[in-house]
Order: sequence, then structure tokens, then C-alpha cells
Amino acid sequence: MKRLFSLLALAPIIFSLSFCEGTLSTNYTGGSSLYGIDSARLNQVYTEAQNIDALYSLVISRYGDIIFEKYFHGHTAETVHDVRSVTKSITSILIGIAIDRGFITGVNERIYGYIAPLVDEFDADKKTITIEHLLTMSAGFEWTPIGDWSEYNNWITAPDQINYVMNKPVVTIPGSEFNYNDGASHLLSVILTEAAGLSAKEFAEKYLFNYLEIGDRPWGTDNRGYNLGNVAVELTSRDMIKLGNLFLYDGRWNSQQLISQNWIEESTKYHISTGIGFEYEKYYGYLWWVHDTGDHPYYFANGYGGQFIVIVPDLELVVVATNKWWNVGNNAD
Repeated sequence: MKRLFSLLALAPIIFSLSFCEGTLSTNYTGGSSLYGIDSARLNQVYTEAQNIDALYSLVISRYGDIIFEKYFHGHTAETVHDVRSVTKSITSILIGIAIDRGFITGVNERIYGYIAPLVDEFDADKKTITIEHLLTMSAGFEWTPIGDWSEYNNWITAPDQINYVMNKPVVTIPGSEFNYNDGASHLLSVILTEAAGLSAKEFAEKYLFNYLEIGDRPWGTDNRGYNLGNVAVELTSRDMIKLGNLFLYDGRWNSQQLISQNWIEESTKYHISTGIGFEYEKYYGYLWWVHDTGDHPYYFANGYGGQFIVIVPDLELVVVATNKWWNVGNNAD
């Protein structure tokens, strides 16, 4: 599986940096050593990163400040890039904001009221599926998950992406078992649009991106015009750093509370075991991968081919990378 190849390659590099444990002001300026990182070690990170053929960007932020920013293969700080399944974590953020603002009552709300009017048939065994089940990849639909082949390819080329998902049988009790499902996570974008009366892109711009000074970013849609809830947001690496720091600092940006601290805590804590053998993919929150072992627990948004935002709260550290993702395997989620 190639989903995590850059994280697997870069994690030992990043976490071998010599971090100090003290806290500095986010206004603290100077060389990287003033942020608790040896400049020579950062140079070594740069040398090792250059050996990752598909790497487009590697950006490291500490205490809210960018301390390392390198681009490769013609990419720059202004390059927007399809971050694939990092989009899922952004969708999770938007669902949290929608709950904070009262558009959605909570994660226990059933999806029936939003989805049933949009599909040909809504089977009785699907009426217990909740928003939380979609957020934790445990809705119970039959689905071929990540691996050498993913059902994403059939789903994205289907005439109707919503009906494609809802026509799948439920094979496990909702909430009982993790099964990575691109189609089910897309339903969250549909629910958001139906609840708020705005597309996911419009909602993101109004309640999130504009505050972060993230520009008008492309976001792909399904065949009905709903923004894809699982892939196809295009961001710069600095956009991704901003999102990471927003979570790092409890949802506050320039003294404004954009996301409730409660949602950040809920969405980035362990909710379900994945059953996946990879060290970095054992635990899942609300469309965030959660790694709760070792000296420094962290969580991350992860996109196919090596797109990620890694947040390490106790080190006040955010690490972002983008990579070429096409022609690296049979999946594209």
C-alpha cells in the first residue's frame, strides 16, 4: 500500500529532531535553534527529503511559526495541490462547525432525514446510520476498502455517487466495525449542504477559509454538483499549516474561536480501532487518524500518495507534506 509512503519515510526523520520541552511565545523569532531544534538536524532533514522522488513540499511549524519550508519539482509556496483524503479531515472540520452553529444537532443525528429524499430507495436497515458512523468509517456498508484495489474507482465513475453508496447492502451493525469507505464519507458533504443551504465549498469559505486568509480553492464535485466530501480539495502547503495550527491552538485564530475546543478534542481522540496493521493507521477519530502510543501522541490528516498534516500537541509541532499521487498505484483516494 502506497498511501503512507512519505509519512513512513519522513516520520523517523521528523521525530528524531532534538526538541526542547519548553514553550516559547508564537512571536519568538530567530533561528531554528531558538525553537528547540538543531539547525544542523534540519539540514539533514532537507538532505533526506530530497531523496523522496515524489515529494513536492515539506513544511514544519513550531509554536505557530514556520521554521522549515522546502519545495521540490517546481512546486512553490503558491502551488495549489489536490490533497486527496486530507479532504476528509476538512469535511470533519466543517461538520464540527455546522454543529457548533446549530445547522446540525449533533453526531447522533441519523442521516435518514438528509439522504432519504435524494435517493431511489432507503432500506430499513440503514435508518439507524448516524453522522458519527460516517465520521468513524463504521456505517456498515459493504465496501472494498484501501489496499491493492479500492472501490473508490467504481464509485467516482458511477452515474450517481449518492445512489451508488446507498444501494450497497449493510453487512455489519453500524458503529461496530471500521471499514474505510470513500463513498460514505462523501455523504457528509451532502448532509452539510442540505443542512446549511450552502455547498461545502461555500460553507468552508464563509466559516473557515476566509478567516484563515485561504483563497478561493478548487474543490471537485460529484455528478449532482455536491462537493466531494472525501477528496479533491486543492490547497497550498501553507494553507495546510494554517489548518494544523488552528487545531493545535484549540480552534482559535486571531482571537476568534472558529471551531469549538470540544469538537477538536472529540474529533481527534480515539473512537474506533481500524484493524489495519500499519503502525500509523491503527486508530481513528472523526476522519482523523490517531496515534496514541509513544512519548508524543499525535493525530493527522492523511491523503493518498503522501499528503498529510501531522499535529503533535505536546511539542506544539505541525508537519505538512505534499507528494505526487497519480500513477503511484491503483487507488486515488
